[in-house]
Amino acid sequence: MKFTQEQIAKGIDLLNKIRTDEGEVFTECVNDTRDFCTIKFFDDGDSTGIFFSLLYYGSLRIFIVFEEDTDNYVQELSVLILATAEQNPDYLPRVYFREENKKLIEKLRETITFQPPYPNGFYYTSHEFVMDREHFKGYINDRGLDVRPYADDRLEDYLLLLDSAMTFASPPPNFRGNRENMRGELTKKVFRSFYKDQRLAGLYWLDNDFVTIQFLAVSSEYQWQGYGSVILSHAIHTVLSDPKHEMAKLYCVDWNAKGLNFYKKFGMIPKGHMLMMIVETSKKGVEK
Repeated sequence: MKFTQEQIAKGIDLLNKIRTDEGEVFTECVNDTRDFCTIKFFDDGDSTGIFFSLLYYGSLRIFIVFEEDTDNYVQELSVLILATAEQNPDYLPRVYFREENKKLIEKLRETITFQPPYPNGFYYTSHEFVMDREHFKGYINDRGLDVRPYADDRLEDYLLLLDSAMTFASPPPNFRGNRENMRGELTKKVFRSFYKDQRLAGLYWLDNDFVTIQFLAVSSEYQWQGYGSVILSHAIHTVLSDPKHEMAKLYCVDWNAKGLNFYKKFGMIPKGHMLMMIVETSKKGVEK
């Protein structure tokens, strides 16, 4: 695949409107360092866009991003999506859109069958927030929290907190019902719990990239008292303590109004806005 520097720069800019790390992965594909990638640019003079698909750590990911909302390329994009799915029958095709491309998304839903949305009527939509070194004010534990690593004898407390913190989700997750898988996950993660007067006030853990705060939860009795800010600042500090990392990031689903308000009030910088749908295929995909 040969692209001009202008196209590469435009591809990075477009993909970063979904998630800031997608531009880096796109660069790897342009440089032919990943096995399966498909890239196609669109430009009719009114709107510039990109179709980008790849196999990424066991998942088939398809990104469709346009600078301005348009439905001019619906038929061509439908063919590309279905061809990608047929070429990779053992994977569930996950299609990521820029949430603002509403007209395009609705037209594609008329031509391709996607899995039904969540019971609350939402597809998976999330805002990306980042905090870079320039804007980070540092970690200050002004609430006297005791910071502890993962402890297996505290697992039940962690799971109880997680279940209570996710009541906004529909359907709500069942962390306590997935105890053994959670134990395996948390023992492998960068995980921290926070205690006030020997009571669990909150926790967080990082994703495998050590840049993304994968999950952060604060006990209801400690919310809106500054404890969440201490925990979030500790997580950002942990990420930025590695000199290779220029920013920490996290994702918050659109229907978590409390979380969105908290991250904005803290000073997190909004970046990408993403909607994800899974293509309905005749074969049941298996994530590798």
